[in-house]
Amino acid sequence: MKSKRLFTRCFQASAWLLLILFLAAPASAVILDDENKIDVVLSDGTKIVLYGEATKSAGQKSNKYYYMPVNLRLSPREDGTTPSFLFLKFTTEERANQGGVSGALMHFLMEWGLTPDQDAELRSKLEEEHENAELMGAVSMMPEGETGSFQIVSGTLSDEGMTRSLVTSGKAPTVPGGKVAVASRLDAHGAQLLASTFEKSRSIADVSIACNFTYTTLAPAARGRITFNWSKYESSYESFKAEYERKRTGTRKKKFLGITIWSSPTYSYSYDEMREHYDMLIEKEVVKLEFDELIADERVATIRDAFFQYFLNTFAEPAESDVPPPPPSDEEKEKSPNIRYGNRYKFTKTFVERSFKQKTKRFDLNAYRLAIRWPFQLVGNLASWYDGVRDNPKCVAAINLNDPFFQHRDIHFILDLDAKEVFDETINYVTVNVRKKRSSGNDFSDRVTIDKKFLEKNGITASMTYARGEDTHPDVYEYQAQWSLRGGLVYPENPQWLKGSWEGVTLSMPVVPRTIEFEADLDELEENGITRVTAQIHYQKFGEEVEENIHVSPAKKEPLVERKIFLDQEARGYACRLVFNHKTEGKLALPWGAQVSDDYIYATIPEELLDTESDVFKTAKEAAENVINSAEEKVLDKFEELFGGK
Repeated sequence: MKSKRLFTRCFQASAWLLLILFLAAPASAVILDDENKIDVVLSDGTKIVLYGEATKSAGQKSNKYYYMPVNLRLSPREDGTTPSFLFLKFTTEERANQGGVSGALMHFLMEWGLTPDQDAELRSKLEEEHENAELMGAVSMMPEGETGSFQIVSGTLSDEGMTRSLVTSGKAPTVPGGKVAVASRLDAHGAQLLASTFEKSRSIADVSIACNFTYTTLAPAARGRITFNWSKYESSYESFKAEYERKRTGTRKKKFLGITIWSSPTYSYSYDEMREHYDMLIEKEVVKLEFDELIADERVATIRDAFFQYFLNTFAEPAESDVPPPPPSDEEKEKSPNIRYGNRYKFTKTFVERSFKQKTKRFDLNAYRLAIRWPFQLVGNLASWYDGVRDNPKCVAAINLNDPFFQHRDIHFILDLDAKEVFDETINYVTVNVRKKRSSGNDFSDRVTIDKKFLEKNGITASMTYARGEDTHPDVYEYQAQWSLRGGLVYPENPQWLKGSWEGVTLSMPVVPRTIEFEADLDELEENGITRVTAQIHYQKFGEEVEENIHVSPAKKEPLVERKIFLDQEARGYACRLVFNHKTEGKLALPWGAQVSDDYIYATIPEELLDTESDVFKTAKEAAENVINSAEEKVLDKFEELFGGK
């Protein structure tokens, strides 16, 4: 009986560790039941997949359902009459060699989710076809990866020769009605080529939109066990990896009529290629699957897919790719609507090293369900929406910049990355001042403030207009940007005036977010009398050196802790040291080190640190005497590699 209780406690600890390590689902997210899925087709042909909320007991199905992302579309303006889409072609009477310009601006907002009519129809069908079924809304989604969850797939927009600038708001919207923005400026060739793909004679436009998410379901229980022998994989990892690099696809550039169609800058693999690699690991018994399949049980197939997804989450991350995802077949949609197509993947050194430290990982599946994070991709093509705006002069137009009617100049300011996250956590707003000294008459001056509400209403672009009048230099103006920070500070205190261009100015964020992962072996800490280990981090934020402390303690039973920090744009990394709290020896501080392009920290205990007679122990003891004042210590000056050319 005692051994049975011990096994139960060990398994529960393992399950909690599994949740901490690779689910990354927010506390408010709803966990779904992989075995409780409903498909509904609306009268307009929209196919909707719904999952029931997971219950506490396996086999008991909830009547509360959530729908997967669907109906990717152009966002309506506030009045609801006009889609948020602009394709404006412009030209001048002068040729390019005479100072003339021509090209196009394209700017649009996208969102997803059921319309009110679709929502009402879905609720009605659920009530008719499934007794007591209740629609709770959309599935709680998370963006896949830190970046790149929103993709623009276009041969024209990915060609730097034809696209002068391309800016998006970064991450895919994770809730219905959330918006993502795209803004681009094309030269004459890019404008003409893109416009030609919009015509009715074309089957598809040269702009596709892909939103990449993840969501969490409970995989069913089954009789069996799965073992990951990471030690065996580690010994042959380089040969396995080299074999698949030779077989990689999507790494060559292709051109048609001199236009780059697609390219991939890294070794990346399709879902099928990753699955082949996983199957090879099963064949070589790196991954060992043992099921008591005495009777046919469809849950086994689901669990097999779930643990392949665990392998994918452990060793790889989405890779940027200009290759559009292939459309799924009807069979694939029916079998699994999310994992048979989508992003390409690349092996990640940090993930690999972290798993190798675990040596062996075993999961006993009897009567237990495991939460698994799955990818999901929502894809659409601009041709699907363009027909609804092609005849709307507010959305599609052409102008001649020499026309006297257009003797005004529009100034556009565009945020260069996903601003929402930064505005939520560290920045209140940015104010842009503009001044225009005219050759005659009064000078022009104006300002615009971009904050969170502005972004939600208008997207990432702010505009203002000034009149040419009698000015002989209408395109020359100056601007300055100042950021308001949390705590009442401003940055920079005295912003410089910069020369702008009427085609548009990109506002660079002063800081970028980085998520630091700090992990320790709780058993090792306890065995060596360490009550807590702290990762002490120094980094540059808004031109000042600041400190962040991340703690791991055996008492809290959390081996992996995440913390988000915001570094200056030019900073390549941060300085870090480990501080151990020993039961009898007090604080012991290791030396500072530079962390460049690596956001994972593992708390390794040097053997010499536990020897009170060693130089390492004495140095650590001495360094810890002033650790309470470490926030005032200037550490970054010691590491030039953290600041590029500095």
